[in-house]
Amino acid sequence: MAGSSWIIAVGDELLSGHTADSNSHFLAGRLRTTPYPVSRIVVLPDRLPTIVRELSLAAAGEAARVFCCGGLGPTPDDRTYEALAEFLGVPLVADPTTVERIRTRTAELYRQGRLDSPEPNPGNRKMALVPEGSLVLRNPVGSAPPTATRLAGERAARWLITLPGVPAELRAIVDQEVLPRFCAGGPALGFGEIRYSGVAESQFYGVLTELGEEFPQVSFGSYPQPVRGELVIRASSSDGSQLSRALTRLREIRPPA
Repeated sequence: MAGSSWIIAVGDELLSGHTADSNSHFLAGRLRTTPYPVSRIVVLPDRLPTIVRELSLAAAGEAARVFCCGGLGPTPDDRTYEALAEFLGVPLVADPTTVERIRTRTAELYRQGRLDSPEPNPGNRKMALVPEGSLVLRNPVGSAPPTATRLAGERAARWLITLPGVPAELRAIVDQEVLPRFCAGGPALGFGEIRYSGVAESQFYGVLTELGEEFPQVSFGSYPQPVRGELVIRASSSDGSQLSRALTRLREIRPPA
C-alpha cells in the first residue's frame, strides 16, 4: 500500500448535529478505491488553536494524504487557512486567479441585480487568501480555492489537501482535481463479501477469529442487515491473492448452529 489518508472535518455545525458530515462519507468512499484508504476521521470545532493542533498532529503522523474539509468561506468563523498559515509559519496572500474569478462573479451578480455593488466585499476578498507557497487547485463549481501543501516525509511525497465544505464543490474538486493528481497509481484495497440468511452475528466469533489468525493481511468485519434479515461478512486487503483465499476459506467454514 502507498499509505493511508486522514480526514479532518471542520465545523461547529457538524458537532452540534445541525449538519451531517456527508463530506467525510463521500471522501472515504472515493479513497477506498485508491492506494490511500482512510484510517482516521476527526471532527473539529471552528476554533483556531484546535485546528492548528490537529494539523500539527496530522503532519507528524504517518498518513500519506491529509484532507482538511470546511472553513474556507467568507465569514469570520471560517478559519482553516488562518490555521494552516499559522501552522506553516507563513503569511496569507491573495491568489490572483481566485481574485479575478471572484471579481467576475461579483460583477455578474451585480448585473443581475442580486448585489448592490460590482466590487467584491471584505468576505469575498477573504476567500482569496491562501497560505503563501501552497499549490492552489481549481474549483470548478464555487469560489473558495482548494489547496495542496507538501508535508515533510522521508520517502514518498505527503500532501495536505484543503477542501471547501460545500458538498457540491468538494465532490467536483475531489473527482476532477484531487484523485487524478494526488491519489493515482499503486494497488488499492480489494473488497469481497458473503451474505448469510438466518444466522446470528455472534455465531461468527470463532470463524472470524480463526480466519484472522490464518490471514493476517486480511481484515474481516460483520455487518447485520436487520431489515433484510441478512448478515454480511466483508473482507478487505491490498493483497488480492490473500483476499481470494480468505473468501474461499470463509465459504468453506460454516458457523456452528
